[in-house]
Parts: sequence; structure tokens; C-alpha cells
Amino acid sequence: MEEKIIVDKEYSIPYELFCKAYNCHMKKNVYPKSYLFMGIFLIIAVVYVISAFKDPSNLFSYVLIFLCLGFAFREWYNPRKIRRNIVDTVKAMGEPVYKLEMTENFIYISTLGEENVENSDSTEELPAEENSVETPSEDFQQDEVIDTDTYDDTPERTAIEITSEVSVDEYDEFFLLYIGKSAFYIIPKKDFSEYELEAVREINNKSLSIK
Repeated sequence: MEEKIIVDKEYSIPYELFCKAYNCHMKKNVYPKSYLFMGIFLIIAVVYVISAFKDPSNLFSYVLIFLCLGFAFREWYNPRKIRRNIVDTVKAMGEPVYKLEMTENFIYISTLGEENVENSDSTEELPAEENSVETPSEDFQQDEVIDTDTYDDTPERTAIEITSEVSVDEYDEFFLLYIGKSAFYIIPKKDFSEYELEAVREINNKSLSIK
């Protein structure tokens, strides 16, 4: 079975952009839950503060106050510790090159190495009046296809089927491609043409049509 390539692009993720993207993910999917539990523990702590004020001899109330404050601090601190560890790891990795391939039903993401992204196929900055949506050439539309039965998987690719679990969040400089709510990929806009960006945006429409 053959699938026509919609997008075939190499890209890199600068450290600063990764930090921005990961922070957006944390704000949407991690911090709200963390703040919720932190608030619950603080409310419980206040209840036991009132209890201790009414009965200063109740030592158990003081123990629970400190426990609740400790749990609240943990809910605040742990996500930030995890974020710091991850961004430090990414910084140490340098700036690997990735490859994004898209067909009608699948997304393939590969890690190629630490070479520079080739600029030969990148879109040059155009004047405002010429910055229209780019359409693929006739040769690209007709000739470049992926044979899913014989395609060489070197380097190894992550294959993502476009289902209702797949979604895309768009920001000024990048997309966050989600598989569920926790697994995600960062797709920077800087390396993609307008036509390719539209193809990434279209993932949401395909995902919604499956629901």
C-alpha cells in the first residue's frame, strides 16, 4: 500500500525554543493539576491550624499541619525539578536534527543526528505581498510516495497513526503534537513552508473527523 508524502522535512529544535515549548506543555497539562493538589493540602492545613488554635494541647494537629505544608511544597517543587532536569538533559544533547514525514494517515518522526539542517529546501523569507500559501509541485505530488510495505526504516522512525488521540496545539513559534495528553513532540515553525504548516494544522481536522 502506497501513501503519498504530504510533508518531508528535516528540522532542529534550538534549546531556547525547547524551553518555551516545554513550559507551554507544563502550563497546560502539569501545573493545573499540581496547583489543585497544592490548594487542597493548604486548605487542609488551614483546617488543622484552626483546630490547633482552638485546642493548643492537640499535638496531632501540629503534625498534620506540617505534613500538609510538606505535601503542598512537594506539589509545587516536583514539576519544576522535573522540568529543570529535562531541559538540562536537552541542553547537553546539543541540537539534533529530526525528520518529519506526513502522509494522509500517518506521521513519522526520526532522529537523524547532530548535523545542521540543510537550507537548500527551506523557504526563503518573502515580501509580504508574495507570502502566499505554497502548494507542492506537480512532480512532488505525483512522484514522491512512501511504500509502507518496503520503506527503509533507517534511521528508525516513530510511526504515529492519526487517530482521535492525536492533536496539535499551535503557538507563535512552534506546534506541540500530542499523542494523548502526556506524550508530545515539538515541531518548530522556522524550518517549514506555509504549505507544510497548513498540513500540520490539518491534523486536528483529521483527528476530529475520526471521533
